[in-house]
Amino acid sequence: MTPQYMCSSYTISGLMPGRSRAARHPLPERIAACQAAGYDGLWMHYRDYLEQGAAGRDDATLQALLDESRLKHRGIEFLTDWFLDLDLARQAEAACFSAANAIGASIISVGGDFGQRDIPLSEMIAQFKRLCARAADEGMSVALEFVPWSNIPDIGTATEYLEPGNAGLMVDCWHLFRGGMSVTDISQIPHGRILAIQINDADKYAGAPLAEDTLHRRACGDGVFDLAGFSRALDAAGAAVPYSVEIISPDFVQMSAADAARISIEKARTVFD
Repeated sequence: MTPQYMCSSYTISGLMPGRSRAARHPLPERIAACQAAGYDGLWMHYRDYLEQGAAGRDDATLQALLDESRLKHRGIEFLTDWFLDLDLARQAEAACFSAANAIGASIISVGGDFGQRDIPLSEMIAQFKRLCARAADEGMSVALEFVPWSNIPDIGTATEYLEPGNAGLMVDCWHLFRGGMSVTDISQIPHGRILAIQINDADKYAGAPLAEDTLHRRACGDGVFDLAGFSRALDAAGAAVPYSVEIISPDFVQMSAADAARISIEKARTVFD
């Protein structure tokens, strides 16, 4: 079956992660670029939502921008520190839910601890249950992304968090392959718990520590990942969600929003359609 495609916020932002702004290209331009390229949906970073509000766009305006497009699949990314009892963490969490309600998103993506804080697994799981309960009250699901240099480094660890009924995994092929996993590991994920998928590619060898190498991704088909095997494994696991194209790359940062959207989906379709 031909997949539907969502555009990751990082693919089309015009900025690398960690910058003071979430995006260089104006939001209406990004939405128009995704629509013109043929995307079926997009992910908005919660920081982007906060910046839109600061610029004077209220929730009704954001909703109208999306509803006027054909981008029917919508998600909010990427929440970290949800497991910390800190004001900033709670503010970010609240922003995610506000953003999701504003644009009509039904899913929020989250990651584990990147700060090497040695938080006990039981505490992480308890906080994740709390987060999922809040999401359930809002009619939303939570996609947990395993990342090799976090405390949720692989599929096996991530599946320990899946007790809540609205919890599932974000499966990024980059983290799967660069994290030393195999497409066969996808079979460990319980049926129906793949809530989001991210696709991209990479060179044969990591040119730096993984946390740095992840900032130099390739478009689908321009690297060495076994993307055909990845797709087959997802099909075998019963995954029935859009493929989100996430290309974090200095090359894509230099592109216009229109070119980033067009090239990213054209490359993906060459591999997956």
